[in-house]
Amino acid sequence: MAKRADRTFRPGRARALLAVAALVAALGGCHTARSFKERVDQAAGKLTGSNFDDPEADAKLKRAEELFQNKDYAPAQDQFRALADNKGNSAALAERARFMQAECRYMRKQLPEAADTYHKVLLDFPTGAYRRDACARIFDICDYWLDDFRDELKARQDEKGVLRWKPGLPNPLDRTRPTWGQEERTLESLQRVHVHDVTGPTADKALFWCGYINFVRGNFNEADQFFSQLDSMHPDSPLRPQAMAFAILAKNNATGGAAYDGRKCAEALQLVHVAEASVPELANNPEMAEKLTRAKFAIRSQQAEKDYLMADYYERTGHPGSAVFYYELVRRRYAGTKYADQATERQTRLVKLMQEGRPDPGVDPLAVVRAKFDEVWGKRPAATKEPAGGVVPAGGPVPDSARGARP
Repeated sequence: MAKRADRTFRPGRARALLAVAALVAALGGCHTARSFKERVDQAAGKLTGSNFDDPEADAKLKRAEELFQNKDYAPAQDQFRALADNKGNSAALAERARFMQAECRYMRKQLPEAADTYHKVLLDFPTGAYRRDACARIFDICDYWLDDFRDELKARQDEKGVLRWKPGLPNPLDRTRPTWGQEERTLESLQRVHVHDVTGPTADKALFWCGYINFVRGNFNEADQFFSQLDSMHPDSPLRPQAMAFAILAKNNATGGAAYDGRKCAEALQLVHVAEASVPELANNPEMAEKLTRAKFAIRSQQAEKDYLMADYYERTGHPGSAVFYYELVRRRYAGTKYADQATERQTRLVKLMQEGRPDPGVDPLAVVRAKFDEVWGKRPAATKEPAGGVVPAGGPVPDSARGARP
């Protein structure tokens, strides 16, 4: 028993247990106001030398700025990065150092890395002194990347409809552009400009280009979102009239056809009325007024097709009363369209069949059984199925006025 007691309570084991307990208490943060993350950052900073009180921080910043003025961007960038990474420095000094690090990358034509560094400035100091300058630089970089998009539009100006992206060969030696996904990086950076500086001078431009790129690529839901944001959040922007025109086209094309949800069509028609009443740049411009008229006609045509297909559905499923109601709706709401003429013909034929007591049972099983029962027992003659002409398929072509619009 004595041997077991000695083996259990050896001094070395006791000291180890005390050390473990002290470590657990330190990590647990008992009776201290500092968080666990702050303690980990401090410990890591002491090990790496990136978290300490530097009494020469101001002098180092001044020397780095002198290197920047002398166009020695590479050594200046390293010194700015070291100052920004040191969490022991003041927030104002760290923000200045991080922004100047991004400036060094920008001057060295390392634009993707510069855009990421500017974004880090916005993330670490969202209300800092260099927020607007960082957003302006990011927009300049995106505008440079957009030159390829504009060149593509000029080269493909004879093509109509949606212009799908054609990937080219990457050039890893070109440090001014992303090696992969340049268009995606451009859209991402433009959204950052608007998010971090909503009231800035480039916020409306960033939204417009996000919407226009998605519109050209056929992403009409995303385009509608960006153009609608520009319309609602930047009413004084000079790009608002064009944004409203593209938003109308994007809403109309985002429905997918008359067989789908028609709320986007209703929103587009309402936006047309708002544009005609409150945007003189669109109403007084003959070319834009003609585009609005064509867009309005395309919207009404799609709405008429939707109601017409609903009437056709009720007729095919053996509900003649509902079919007559929807045909009458098409005739009254959309007078002057081809669907109104077709609805008049179908309604006249269906009402005549109902008056004769032999409406087409359609494909409703119960209606078919009932019609066959009445036919066998002689209550009414057999219905003669007539072809339903003039039905426009749900996936018909989109009018030219709603495609391929260019600013």
